[in-house]
Amino acid sequence: MSISNAVKNYVKEFYTVSYDPKYKQIILSDELESSKNTIIYIGRVGRCKIVLIWGKIEEITGIQYHHKEFQSELSKLFFEIITNNKSKDFFKLLIDENIPVSLNLNEVIEEFPILID
Repeated sequence: MSISNAVKNYVKEFYTVSYDPKYKQIILSDELESSKNTIIYIGRVGRCKIVLIWGKIEEITGIQYHHKEFQSELSKLFFEIITNNKSKDFFKLLIDENIPVSLNLNEVIEEFPILID
């Protein structure tokens, strides 16, 4: 199994997508309360930042996001996830509604076709 597939499976199963209207930020995370969270800016939708929290996933998979061996592949994967038209439309909907929300990715997986095998 490639790194991308292992990460995709983990993200599908354990990640949430959240919108914080106060900070105009979309957050992809597996656990916000971890002490070893790495916050990675991965893009924008309009004026809204999209950030990835790389926390528990590193403990579970042993994959360091910024490791030279993995960074290129991981950056490409998350770029594809957030730039997919269906995903961008979903992000725009969250922004337009402008209310705090947090959803498990596996509950809205159809909005993230890159993650569907």
